[in-house]
Amino acid sequence: NKDKSIALKTMEDGQVLLYGNSVNGSVPKIPYPWLVFNEKVKVNAVFLRDSTGISDSVLLLFGGNISRGGL
Repeated sequence: NKDKSIALKTMEDGQVLLYGNSVNGSVPKIPYPWLVFNEKVKVNAVFLRDSTGISDSVLLLFGGNISRGGL
């Protein structure tokens, strides 16, 4: 349900929604700054399935190579 779902953005798809039957689909706010997901499904909108909120430190430890960007 678009009215009840948290609106998120990805770099590839722009605005996406959490899948309604997902664990995070019914929460009003995810208490972490980052969200990882396993699958994107496009029906009438793009939905994220199998999502988990993660902290900055987890992203730095397990997110892969870090490249230094500009300002």
